[in-house]
Amino acid sequence: MQNSSFEDLFFRDLLFRVGLVALEAGKIALKYYGKTEFSLKSDSSPITQADLESNAFIMQSLQNLSSFGICSEEAVLEYAKRKSLEYYWLIDPLDGTKDFLAQNGGWTINTALVYENRPILGVVYAPCFDELYLALEGFGSYTLNPKALKEARESQKVDEAFLQSHKLRLNGDRIIKDKKLVACDSNFHSTKETQEFLQKYHLKVQKYGSSLKVCALAKGEADLYPRFNGTSEWDMAACDIVLREAGGVIVDCVTKKPLLYNKESFRNNHFIAFSKNQIGGEIYRDLLGRGLGA
Repeated sequence: MQNSSFEDLFFRDLLFRVGLVALEAGKIALKYYGKTEFSLKSDSSPITQADLESNAFIMQSLQNLSSFGICSEEAVLEYAKRKSLEYYWLIDPLDGTKDFLAQNGGWTINTALVYENRPILGVVYAPCFDELYLALEGFGSYTLNPKALKEARESQKVDEAFLQSHKLRLNGDRIIKDKKLVACDSNFHSTKETQEFLQKYHLKVQKYGSSLKVCALAKGEADLYPRFNGTSEWDMAACDIVLREAGGVIVDCVTKKPLLYNKESFRNNHFIAFSKNQIGGEIYRDLLGRGLGA
């Protein structure tokens, strides 16, 4: 994405406006936090009133912010309508519904702007942990307290200088004291293949919910995240750009290339997400070289 100075300012402003939308969607979802009512969708995954109301709010807000098309887990934009779009919004209004119902805090609200076949803007918000992640291609990846974003927006001080001066940029540097590699695993979606992978490489395991697994890599709190069962594009797009702008990458286990978006099918191949420090490491070389099963 090559932008003029005007476009740079447009997308930066858009990034922070979407951050504010995520904060409001979090308030909506929290009204239902602690309630156990849910329905099952056609794929047997749960859906709550929080999913639906968060979705309605985010979609309306994005329509007010731009003319880009919108695709959501709860309001899918069919391939025939999005395949030729240069830009479109891709959202998961409540990522980690099982975590939401389990009341473990590990759920997020994910909003990404996809350009052609990759996310170039991403916002991930974890309301229970008061963690907000923002990323824009070429601008960086950041985490900040929601209160700081609101105050800075009100005073028109949210810019790169503000983010840099408050040391909010994520650079992917490892902050783990343990010398052993730390791998993220899902609270509810681990598999036998994942467990075998963890044992093969003697990895220390840290459990997370939703997009927080990938965000942990961007923060330097974990080294990699193997995902050997199904995910969809809306699960990964926002945290993908957060990790990429922090120096990491999500590698498709089939293509051996970064994940692609705006596919005819929303389903992703199995993948491994690598923090910056693991690019070029043993597992990375195994995946891209002789293969993990060799």
